[in-house]
Amino acid sequence: MKKIKIAVAPGSSCGGCDVALVNLNEKLLDITNYADIVFWPTALDFKIEDLEQVNEIDIGIFVGAIRHKDHVKLAKLLREKSKIIVALGSCACYGGIFSLANLFEKKDLLETVYQKTITTENSNGKMPTESIKMGNIDISLPKLTNWCLPLKNLIDVDIYAPGCPPGERVLEKLYNIIIDFVKNGTVPDKGIALEPLKTLCDICPRKKPEKIVIRKFKRIHEVKLDPELCFLAQGVICLGPISIAGCDANCIKANIPCRGCLGPNQDIHDVAAKFISAIASLVQIDKEKELEEEIVNLIEEIVDPIGTFHRFTFGSGIFNKKQEDVME
Repeated sequence: MKKIKIAVAPGSSCGGCDVALVNLNEKLLDITNYADIVFWPTALDFKIEDLEQVNEIDIGIFVGAIRHKDHVKLAKLLREKSKIIVALGSCACYGGIFSLANLFEKKDLLETVYQKTITTENSNGKMPTESIKMGNIDISLPKLTNWCLPLKNLIDVDIYAPGCPPGERVLEKLYNIIIDFVKNGTVPDKGIALEPLKTLCDICPRKKPEKIVIRKFKRIHEVKLDPELCFLAQGVICLGPISIAGCDANCIKANIPCRGCLGPNQDIHDVAAKFISAIASLVQIDKEKELEEEIVNLIEEIVDPIGTFHRFTFGSGIFNKKQEDVME
């Protein structure tokens, strides 16, 4: 049986998705029986020139968000050469935590990192430039894009495998797709998401009372949590009503509310708006005319609402940026 070719290209990420791939353990070894990994710079000593020299790739996996020009180059090159493109992890699927940087200008971000943090030793106030000189050679450095964006804003994506990082269930489905492609030549439907249709609330083992009345949202350290009662019933924000259930509710079972790392169902266009709508349907208030005012008051009490509702999805929300705006 002829081996297929797989490439794994890194965007702006923490490396957790690469670790998740390695955690396939024996299944990763099984994949190498059917496939040659022709590019994976996070795991092995590959350079972009190695990817350029490959004529054709069967499955291209992109990890992370688009944040600088090297990511743009890699993503377009991977799309050009690959039959199937996989967006692996919530950064690639939605922009991830990195896309919260879109709340700030590039200049402010760089000044904070290189001049203003407590641990930064930069008495001369030096800032990164687009090139450095090493002897007689000028070396170009990556240039930040205007915005941190999900992969779909730059190229067509065939498979979405969300999670921060993707969990066992998502990776199991990706593994099965790879094996089915090798053995039967089966190409999945374009745009398929390796996620269940159910929300986390549908599989949550906690008790949910018939009537939930939230008078005040509390942060997790402000309340002694009942490990068997719905978080929302205790006034603690949990994104379970709008998050997909591809994680076996691991955080919930550890008495930690859902933060939405797997993202929403595909029919949800904006996580924050949908959650507010979900709260409106969950919170039952005796006087209906007071509902709108009550919801507004509740939301205004939330610390860091964007970081709470859009922790992993800000780059793909209603504040989305156009492809033309990626680079200057």
